[in-house]
Amino acid sequence: MKMLINDIAELKAQIGGVQKTMAWPTWEPAVRQSEMKYIIPAIGQEFYDELTAVTVPTAQQKPLLDRLKAATAFFAYLENLPFLMVATGDAGMVVSSPANTQILTKWMFVATLKDVTSKADFWLEDSLQYLEKHASDFETWTASDAYTVSHGRLIPSASAWTAAYPPAQNSRRLFLQVRGYLQNAEDSFIRPILGADYFEALMAKLKTAGTTLTPKETNVVRLARIALANYGFSKALPYLNMNADFRIVSETDGIVNEDELDNVRLNVVLKECQEAAANTALQLTDYLNANASSLVFQEYFLSDRYRPPVSTKSAGFKNDSSNPFFVL
Repeated sequence: MKMLINDIAELKAQIGGVQKTMAWPTWEPAVRQSEMKYIIPAIGQEFYDELTAVTVPTAQQKPLLDRLKAATAFFAYLENLPFLMVATGDAGMVVSSPANTQILTKWMFVATLKDVTSKADFWLEDSLQYLEKHASDFETWTASDAYTVSHGRLIPSASAWTAAYPPAQNSRRLFLQVRGYLQNAEDSFIRPILGADYFEALMAKLKTAGTTLTPKETNVVRLARIALANYGFSKALPYLNMNADFRIVSETDGIVNEDELDNVRLNVVLKECQEAAANTALQLTDYLNANASSLVFQEYFLSDRYRPPVSTKSAGFKNDSSNPFFVL
């Protein structure tokens, strides 16, 4: 089975900073599993098969392959890192300590793990951004389930989520944890604001590759994403670091702890997210009502959600020279 990275030389070229001997049988399972776990779900099986079959990349394919290979390498590094610390055999597991070397300290291991995770997330998100920007060059991708499933959503990626909610920091892993809550919130929170007909019309445009939104539609999407990002995260937040036993899992300097939930911290973030979601939803509703017509946001204009803007300007009073007062 051909992969994006097929030998140790290609892997070293992506990771860099490698001074010791690395055997491909040690790394091949991690590379293969990383592509199955992270890369294929992100770009789709059909497009993955197309890219792995490439022998001479085109001018459009090469920058993408460079990004995807970097993502694959660091995800493989992330998957393999804990197992490189030990030697496993029929007699059990022992800590490996070759001659003239020193075992990696806990602090260095934690720092390395965080750095590798950050790089893996960055390169996968960068790959998806490149695909977004050059969608017309990759027809297999735009026709795949991976594209239509994610692009039928208001927030299709960690980058889009971060644009609407900056604390997300482009974390692919955090986005995958929150994605289900964001998708559920589309139906429970955003659909009622937009109305079913306009919601479906807007989603159809977002799902279609190469569709250009009008400036007013772009502003609707921007406001809807901010409202959705905050509302969805507020729903996900209490459960993000909760395990199957409903214990709160945290990590401090490489030590995993299971603690009770810090209500103060939770409530502050929840309050901010809920207020931001409510305020942005109100802005979105006001914007739709102020701009909807038979030509603009037609589905919304014809729905029972539409409310004509009410003028608050008073007719005022006329100044009369016979009165002992005047009106400013």
